[in-house]
Amino acid sequence: MIKPTNPTRQLRRVALLVLNASDWSRKVHEGIAAFARDTGGWDFWLQPRGLNQEMTIPPTWQGDGAIGRFASAFLRDSVLERNLPAVNISWHGDHTPQMPKVMSDQAACGQLAASFFAQKGFQSFGYVGPQTYLNYQDLVYPQVAALANQPGNRVFRFEPDESRKSPDMDDQREHLVNWIRSLPKPIGIVTWSSIVAREVVVAAVNQNFDVPNDVAVLAIEHDPVLSALSPVPISHVMQRPQAVGYEAAALLSRLMDGEAPPLSPILIEPEGVAEALSTDTAFAGDEIVQKAVSYIKENISSPIGVEDLLKSLHISRRSLEERFRKVLHRSPAEEIRQIRLNELKHLLRNTTLPLSEVTHRCGFAYQEVMIRFFKKATGETPGEYRRATASQVYMPTP
Repeated sequence: MIKPTNPTRQLRRVALLVLNASDWSRKVHEGIAAFARDTGGWDFWLQPRGLNQEMTIPPTWQGDGAIGRFASAFLRDSVLERNLPAVNISWHGDHTPQMPKVMSDQAACGQLAASFFAQKGFQSFGYVGPQTYLNYQDLVYPQVAALANQPGNRVFRFEPDESRKSPDMDDQREHLVNWIRSLPKPIGIVTWSSIVAREVVVAAVNQNFDVPNDVAVLAIEHDPVLSALSPVPISHVMQRPQAVGYEAAALLSRLMDGEAPPLSPILIEPEGVAEALSTDTAFAGDEIVQKAVSYIKENISSPIGVEDLLKSLHISRRSLEERFRKVLHRSPAEEIRQIRLNELKHLLRNTTLPLSEVTHRCGFAYQEVMIRFFKKATGETPGEYRRATASQVYMPTP
């Protein structure tokens, strides 16, 4: 039976002023709930809430603290007037002593997304950010735009029609179609969210562009329902919203105990990219490299090496090495290791297969060799990685 951490008083009452109509925000709630369970339980107050629904705490409610998406001055003021310890998890608003922030590291998400496309060999990059009426401070685009400083790369930003204000961008479709038509192909497009990404995919498919080989699409914020409703499932940055929730709850607990707030926001770095069909392209600007990458993916359950590529492609090692270095900026051996690591992470995160089976499916002869490989690449054992990610409940680092 769960008991309060302080048996002389009732459970702490905490208001949750967080969106709960999206997958991301529900996972934030999971992280908050995990912290509350770990520390004896809290008494939560919350209501169903979507993006455009303003929330206020009932005048009669008496509590100890609040965690919220404090995107409006009205909501922030309504909490501050109560002198409640509060934590803001939104990209909106400033970090202040009265309302410190715990949030996903927006700039790191942008850098990860841009690097993901660069590592695939793309030289043309697109970006579709949030509509300006949503008033976000966009820290993703500067990371994507930074690729323009590299020789041979180009970055193209979609400028929405400001007279249209539909959050799903359906009324931007004609404008979006014209923009996609104008882009050089192939192109990797980073989008603000799955809402935006789905519109990009639909617009591209309707114009008979191949997704992902002409237009590859990657979302910063993920929603599995919208990805499933897309003509092509959408790749996304793994933002770790459970970690945001857990660390926000941990900070609120410290504030309620009288500790001083941190001087700067607590930023939660993304874990990586979850690749779906929208970016699973063989594009590399070189037919031989395309075939090599496809061969690696198709045979990753076998202990393949560079020699197997040479035999399959009937090409010299020197020529293959030069082509990989020119197009992907890494060697064939490095590509094999990266694809194998990606498959390992996928199986550990999304299945309950025993390590012996994971070892076999990823082309390792011995489990001990697989464990050493994974630990060298990630700094974690497969078991540690699985415990932190596979359950989808955030476990803080000791």
